[in-house]
Amino acid sequence: MLPKDPRAQVRVLGLVLLVGCGTAFHLYFWSPRRVELADLAERIERAERANAVAELSAGNLDEMREGLVLGERQLSVLKRLVPREREVEAIYEAIAAETQALGLDLIHALPADPVVDSTNAFVRQLWTLQVEGAYHDIGRLLTRVAGFARIVRPEVDEIVPSRITNSGRQLVHARLILETFVLPPEDSALPEER
Repeated sequence: MLPKDPRAQVRVLGLVLLVGCGTAFHLYFWSPRRVELADLAERIERAERANAVAELSAGNLDEMREGLVLGERQLSVLKRLVPREREVEAIYEAIAAETQALGLDLIHALPADPVVDSTNAFVRQLWTLQVEGAYHDIGRLLTRVAGFARIVRPEVDEIVPSRITNSGRQLVHARLILETFVLPPEDSALPEER
């Protein structure tokens, strides 16, 4: 098949080698199918990532809906526990009744001015109480106050020994802070809001 002339043989072999290298380059390095397959693989990868994000968002959306429903239920329960109006007199009477029932001396109970909560959903009222009595009775008072039929958050500010009774019992002087909440009146604004 090769020509008899050695120069022609070299040319034919060079031509065959050139065609073989071009074919190999085309098949292994520049094949349009490889480029097309690489583009297709990249598109599939992007689609799978978008699908994963969409599935994740759908899951988050369901969780957010469940959280919203739970939050609405909790808010409705909370609104039932939080009265519509300020109950300064009722709270004072309840605290005085509890201290008297436990044999504690109520030194003073002072309500502070109401403050609008940062969400504007509630009005927060702080109380400062000072009571004197047995240590465990003060603990019972805190338990009873926290168990009122409305939201009251008691906090002990300070407990110090005060005096010893004739029977030898050690009494303590306790300064307590109570936090209560009410719903803001719909028809009137508080001084802080004006």
